[in-house]
This record gives sequence, C-alpha cells and structure tokens, in this order.
Amino acid sequence: MKAVLVVDDNLAVRMVLTDFLTLAFPAARVLQAENGADGLVLAQSERPDVVLMDAEMPVLDGYAAAKQLRQMAETRTIPIIAISSGTSNNELVKGLRSVADRSLPKPFTADELLQTVAGVLSRQVVLSH
Repeated sequence: MKAVLVVDDNLAVRMVLTDFLTLAFPAARVLQAENGADGLVLAQSERPDVVLMDAEMPVLDGYAAAKQLRQMAETRTIPIIAISSGTSNNELVKGLRSVADRSLPKPFTADELLQTVAGVLSRQVVLSH
C-alpha cells in the first residue's frame, strides 16, 4: 500500500486514524483532508489506495465528494470506506454508505479499522489481477 486518504472534519479523529494506520502500514503515507473538497483535490493528485470518508463535513460533505470521486475516471476505482457516526436514517450517511465500498460506523476499534482497510485492499488486489 502506498497511501491512505483520511477525510474528516474532526482533527482528533484524523490524528487517531493517522496514528493507527501509520503503525499498521509503516510504508504507507497517510494523507489528511478536513473536508470533501480538499479530499477530492488530494485524491486526484495523490491517487491513494483507499479513502476513509466521513459524511457530515463543511464545504463539501462526504456523500457529494464520494459521488464526484466515482464520476472521475482517475478516481472511480479507489475504494471508499464510509466512516460516520451519524444514524442510518441521516440522508448524508445513507448516501455515503450507498456509494462506498464498505461502511465503518463510529466509534470503531483499531482492529475493526485495520480489518476493514485490509479487506478492501485485498479485494482490490484480487480485482486488479
């Protein structure tokens, strides 16, 4: 794995996820964005192996950002994991989960995070062969 992009407006969440991912995947770069618009820019320029996306964020929400990632040729195949604490009846959360490859409701454990990321990445490797 070369890079993981964490898109969440909560700095503490981004830092904890970065710490977990850096420990589990020391060779990978962990990129951070505080809103969907910045996440789109980073996804286009860096082409991460996986995107962890929150739903409710300022500037551009995660659902809108994920839809745009799916529409662009250079980012459409990047796996997206929805990470959101919103309830399943929240329209943004439902929308993001419908576009994402996997969903990981907050709060989650480090093990759940790493298993989900590893699962998405192993599926991506299988599909690319």
